[in-house]
Amino acid sequence: MTSMDDFQPLDLLACYGTDATARAITWLTASALAPRRLRLGPSHVAVICKHHDSPLWLESTTLCPHPCAVLGFKIDGVQAHLPELRIHDYVNAGGRVDVYRLSPVDRLSQIESELLSKILVRHFIGQRVTYDLGGALLSGTRLFKQTRLLPAADLNELFCSELVAKVLMRLGRLNRANPTRYNPACLLRQVVREGTFQFERSYSPEVTAC
Repeated sequence: MTSMDDFQPLDLLACYGTDATARAITWLTASALAPRRLRLGPSHVAVICKHHDSPLWLESTTLCPHPCAVLGFKIDGVQAHLPELRIHDYVNAGGRVDVYRLSPVDRLSQIESELLSKILVRHFIGQRVTYDLGGALLSGTRLFKQTRLLPAADLNELFCSELVAKVLMRLGRLNRANPTRYNPACLLRQVVREGTFQFERSYSPEVTAC
């Protein structure tokens, strides 16, 4: 079982789905040289912020069946949900969610936590930022990441790892660059290798069954 107290602002959620698209993303972004838990990359990534003193799961997606917890209706793009609801979606389907947390020296101040919430809830959800399918398809290709063909970031359309990368850059936990270059796997690998984030725990069918 998950508790609302289990999450901190800027926790990253590495999501491993079980449908054909999710499995394809995981295997196409696999790397034998990655940190152990990230050799098979996640198919999706989300981030936690606090809103009205409660943690919210923020993500950019077109695949969530639930209404946004902030807007009250189902949308495609940046949206918010209760963490336990989205974790249940993955675990119930046979997948898993790994939580990565800021290292102690990188934890957010209260002012940074409030800024995180403003960025995610007031700006990205408030401005109805939509999902960037084209950017998501290109982000995993080595060709585009290694050339100048990578499209410029468009903050009116964001895919999941582009959203998280932009937030990390704004809060100084990731060097400034084009956020479009990051897929879920390479983003998590970079922040773990740099020591900014550490694996915290995992939610999976095996764990929840214990």
